[in-house]
Amino acid sequence: MTLAVQEERFRAIHRRVHEGHPSCIADEWLSDTCRDARGRRVARPIVWSRRNGPWRQVPIVFVGAAPGNAGGMGSGDLGAHATRIPFGGDVAGANLDVLLGSIGIDRNDTFITASLNQLPARGGGEPTNAEILAPVGAYPSSIHLLRDTVLAAGPRLVVALGNVGLRTLCAAVSLPANGQPRIPSLARITAGGYQRNETVPIESLCAPDGEFTRLWREYWGDAPLPVVLWLTHPSGQNMSQYDRTDTVFHTRMLDARDALRRAVRSVLGWKPPRRRKPHGEAGIYALPEWRERIGPRHDKLDALWRERGV
Repeated sequence: MTLAVQEERFRAIHRRVHEGHPSCIADEWLSDTCRDARGRRVARPIVWSRRNGPWRQVPIVFVGAAPGNAGGMGSGDLGAHATRIPFGGDVAGANLDVLLGSIGIDRNDTFITASLNQLPARGGGEPTNAEILAPVGAYPSSIHLLRDTVLAAGPRLVVALGNVGLRTLCAAVSLPANGQPRIPSLARITAGGYQRNETVPIESLCAPDGEFTRLWREYWGDAPLPVVLWLTHPSGQNMSQYDRTDTVFHTRMLDARDALRRAVRSVLGWKPPRRRKPHGEAGIYALPEWRERIGPRHDKLDALWRERGV
């Protein structure tokens, strides 16, 4: 399959999710915030564009909960709400960069999305089921958007960052015959004994529906359906650079890092680097929002992890 075909699939998603935002459709890198047809700024811009990752097949897709805003509750100039870069500018974003570096990749090598690709109405935190099930652009729900994203990206590994990401992923690949999505409970998903930091074939976890499987075969031929890895969400209350190495926050980061390294070895056949390297300077890292706001913040937080041997 040509890169042009792969890119057009992402472009079609971009047009659908930003329906009603003509300036976004015309600018796939979103150099300006989302604006409606009359040019007015949208209160909760949609975080889905080339800033999420390359528009081609990628080995790994990461699924978070919703954009953060670095404690600004919708008013800050950091976080994905302000920069349209997912996991950007806050503690969770810096932690995710550590995880990416630990397996030898950066944001230009993977696609990062969320259960809800805009700031939750209350200004931060996890989205509600109602928000995830609500229409977004021309999509009936964010679940349908996630479904198309996974199909377009064709990953061998999908990493669910937290419970919400895992539950929404299962809903996205398992639509009922009537097309009305249902978000399963965590208890239902883990009833068979599935635990964090373990990999499992998606068909053993979520029972993909026939149409999802048909489209996967149409897009990716005989390639197996993705494997899922469920990690702790890399937010400040779960993984903190500021805590001592004898705390649960530090242990959770080590557990997530080690689980991800095991997963890329077993699923992708990669040999993770012994030491993390700095990210590149092209693509997402060349955006002014990254250079001027996100990058300096992440560098400071990264230095704290390195001081603690991570």
